[in-house]
Amino acid sequence: MELVLFEVGKGRFAFSAIGVSKVLDILPVTPLPYAPADVEGLVNVAGAVYLKVDLAARLGMGARSADPNGNLLVVTAQKDTVVVQVDRVFNKITLESDAIKLYDEGDANALVRGEFLLPDGMVLLLNEASLGLQNMEPEGVPEGGGGLVGQLEVTNAAQAAELVSNDMPTVTVQDGGESYAFHMEDVLEIVEIRDLTVLPGAGAEVEGLMQLRGTALLVLSLSKLLKCAPTVAPKFVLVVAVHGARLGISVADMVGIERYEKDILQAITGGDSQLEGYLPGYGALEGRMTGLVALGGLVSLDDMTRLRRYLIQHGVDMATMSEKELKSVRRLLSFRLGDERCALPLALVDRVEEYGSAVNLPQGDDSLAGVVQIKGEVAPVLDMRDMLGIKGKDTSAYVVVRIQGAAWALVVDKVDRVIEIAEKDITPVRTSQNDYLTEVGRLDGELISLLSLEPLSRAA
Repeated sequence: MELVLFEVGKGRFAFSAIGVSKVLDILPVTPLPYAPADVEGLVNVAGAVYLKVDLAARLGMGARSADPNGNLLVVTAQKDTVVVQVDRVFNKITLESDAIKLYDEGDANALVRGEFLLPDGMVLLLNEASLGLQNMEPEGVPEGGGGLVGQLEVTNAAQAAELVSNDMPTVTVQDGGESYAFHMEDVLEIVEIRDLTVLPGAGAEVEGLMQLRGTALLVLSLSKLLKCAPTVAPKFVLVVAVHGARLGISVADMVGIERYEKDILQAITGGDSQLEGYLPGYGALEGRMTGLVALGGLVSLDDMTRLRRYLIQHGVDMATMSEKELKSVRRLLSFRLGDERCALPLALVDRVEEYGSAVNLPQGDDSLAGVVQIKGEVAPVLDMRDMLGIKGKDTSAYVVVRIQGAAWALVVDKVDRVIEIAEKDITPVRTSQNDYLTEVGRLDGELISLLSLEPLSRAA
C-alpha cells in the first residue's frame, strides 16, 4: 500500500496515496455559515470550491495546531473532495499490508483506520473517506434554513473519465514579451533556429526558408503573426501541421511542457480567432496569463493559399502530409544523460520542471532518489543515469511522466527538444526483462537511445 506521511501537532499520520490528489500551499479560507466546529470554511483550488476540515479538531487534539506555513492535502472522501491542513508533509512510502495493524473494518466512518511502526515512532493511518459532507451536520441553522453546501454525486468511473477528457497538454513558449501555449498535438517537432533564406515580398510575418533534414521549411514569426513587435531574436522553431502542410513557427524562447485542465481556460468570445483563450501562468510566469494559440486561426486558409502560390512561383512546394505519413513517425522528448542522448515518447511526458533537491525516503526503495513535490503532487524521483549506468554531469531538470495515472520525476542532465523519428529509422535492441533501453533511433546521423518505462508500469 502506498501512503503519504504527514505531521499534525506532535502526531504523525498517513493517508492512502490513492486518496490524496494534491499537496498545496496555504490558501485563503471563506467562512461557511452553520458549519460544525471542525469545519474551517471553503477554499478555491484552481477554480473548484472545496470544504476545508480542521483535522486537528476532528482528531480531538483540542485547539487548532496547524502551522500557518504548512501544507494543504486535497483528499477524496466518499462522495466529495475536501481539503485538510497539516503542519508538514514528509514523503510517500510503500508498506506491505501485513505491516499495518487495522482496527474495526466494520466502522466505515471511523477516522482512524489503523497503525504501523517506523524506526522513529508510531504512525496512525487515517480514513480520508470519513471526512466528507455525509458525516457533517449543520449547527445553529434557523428554522427553514438549509444545510452546509449542495452535493453533486459522481461515480468514480465518471470522475476518472472526466479527468482524462479534461486533460490538455501544451507546449509553452515566449515571444514578443508574452507567453503562449500550443496544443501538444499540433507540435510535430521543436528545433533550434538555423540560417534562413530570406524571401523578399513574402510578407512581414515570413522569416524565410530553413533547411530541415534536406527539405525546405517555411518559417513564420509568431509575434508578427499576432501583430506584436518582436523583443528579441528568435531561438527556436516549432514545426507544426496546419491545413495539411508543414510549417515552422519561430519563437524567442521555450518555457516547457505544461498540462492544464480544459475547464480553467478563459475562452475568448467574439475576439481574435488567433487565440482560443487564456490560461493561468505557472512558475516564473505566475501572475501573468498565457494565450492558448488556435493554430487554424493563427495561419488561416487564405494565408496558406497565398503562401503556397508564392512558394510555387519560387520553385519551392510545401510538403503535404498524409495521415499514413503522420502515423509513421514517433514524437519524442529528447534529453541528455551524461554524454548519452536519450528520448521518451511525448505522450508519457506530463511536464518539464527545474531540478530541485529531493527528500530522502526512510526505509525507501534503494532504486529511488527520494521524492519531490511538483505542482502540489508528491512524486517519487528516479535517476535514469543510475538505472542505465551512465555517469551524470550537471543536473538541470526533472522530466515528469505519468505511469498509470501516477507522477514520477526522472532526473536528467539537460532537456533537449521535441523530435520526430521515422519508424523505419528505429531498431530494437536486445535487453533484459527490466531494462529501460529497448530501441535505438537514428536522426540527422546521430544515434538516440529510446527508453521504455515499462518497468515502472510493472512496479506501479
